[in-house]
Amino acid sequence: MAQMVMALLFLGMLTGCSRSWSNFSQYPGFSQYYAQYPRNPLPATDDEQALLTRFRPRLFVDKTAEGPISFYRDYIAQGVLNDATGARLSTQVGRQQLNLYRTRTDVVFVHQPQPIPATPEVFARIDYDQHPVLGQLSFLTYHFVFRNSGIAAELLRWQEWLLSLVADPSNWHQLDHYTAATIVLDSTKTAIALILQQHNHERSYVLGADLPYTNDRISLVAAVRSNELYPWHSGAEKHPVVRFLSQDTLPYLVTGLNKPWLAGSDLSKAERRADYALRFIPATDAFYSFAGYLGQRRRMAGRDAPPGADYNTPPRFKRPLIRLVAFNWQEGDTEQMNSLIEFFADSRTDQPPFTRLLDRFNHKLALAHAVRQLSNKPFPVFTANP
Repeated sequence: MAQMVMALLFLGMLTGCSRSWSNFSQYPGFSQYYAQYPRNPLPATDDEQALLTRFRPRLFVDKTAEGPISFYRDYIAQGVLNDATGARLSTQVGRQQLNLYRTRTDVVFVHQPQPIPATPEVFARIDYDQHPVLGQLSFLTYHFVFRNSGIAAELLRWQEWLLSLVADPSNWHQLDHYTAATIVLDSTKTAIALILQQHNHERSYVLGADLPYTNDRISLVAAVRSNELYPWHSGAEKHPVVRFLSQDTLPYLVTGLNKPWLAGSDLSKAERRADYALRFIPATDAFYSFAGYLGQRRRMAGRDAPPGADYNTPPRFKRPLIRLVAFNWQEGDTEQMNSLIEFFADSRTDQPPFTRLLDRFNHKLALAHAVRQLSNKPFPVFTANP
């Protein structure tokens, strides 16, 4: 029995976006980070909206998936707002009501889905950071919203059976809004990289090196049940997953060795294109900044709904340049892996672990630029059903 209980706890680690803290918005360091890098209180400008529209990704899902929805129209409008005691704060929740309570950590929104067709919307914004060589970089981020987050679809049969005894594997917790894709542009507005949020960590890809180059719309596929985003591919693909990226779990993802005894894999199949409308809201909006729970609190560890979408990674990894440079790990690249392991121990950007990562990243960017120059024109990154 003890082994079964332990197995259930570990299975919780395979959820798309769950957290072990009571509320990740209270993780130490967020207040200091946002004091240093305040959220922009304004939505994207007209010029920024034009860029966000030009580069917006195509999304594909499996044929059984509901696909993305609208955060405010399809999710928040169908539910109630409570305080920590369960006392009702509002039964008609909208953007205005949610924002009134966005700084309160004790507030819980409970989604009550209705049989109404969804109206998919993606929130998009641009953040900026300085690269020591390239100058200002633009980070175009798109948040896809899903009603529920499920467990990774590729589990051992006994794991799937055990989990199904206590929960629906496709509805591990309410709301999945950490499913974000970021297109990185250099100062000439040329796309140089892609950053994807995957299971509580992020991963960057250099266009022209890690992925074929494109300066157009990138295509993505959402994993079955967990909704995690991956570069588009034909057919079905499995992706090994860990709950949190760390010095202990990174070697498994890079080398395939020392597989955790309860490891799982995402399964992605690009069977249907999911259309959506772009919307532009300030970074201060509750969608990004809500400190409470944006979904039901559930008894089993890891099943509480998340806070706002900006609380997606530990504060020391939030800076856009760090997301781009440090987490550019690739299968088989043990040299980058070792530098990233050192960076986990010392994440200051003026220290050797990060400077080594930056040197490797800049070298990869230079090679990708050379490839583009030799080819004279971009070659498409993904070609299915454009």
